Amino acid sequence: MEKLEYKKSAVDLTDLALGIVVLGIVVTVGATILIKVRDTNTDYDTSWNLADDAATGISEYGNWFSIIVIVGVAAVILSLIFMAFGKGAGSVGNTY
Repeated sequence: MEKLEYKKSAVDLTDLALGIVVLGIVVTVGATILIKVRDTNTDYDTSWNLADDAATGISEYGNWFSIIVIVGVAAVILSLIFMAFGKGAGSVGNTY
């Protein structure tokens, strides 16, 4: 009878891709809602200032979005390198 060998699976990119898509949708919808709330308030009171500050903050977050994606992809690449060349979690080293 042949013994089945299990190989290590590659890193699953589904979670990373799904997270990036959900984050992008949330930021886009949030920015749209905040800009509409800001623009419906014609008098410049605290609600206009709050919506304007929040819209500015989300737009600044959008500037960092590409960096977040690059760091996520770099983490996946590093994990693939460590899986290929590093010691596995099941390997036993020297114990003293």
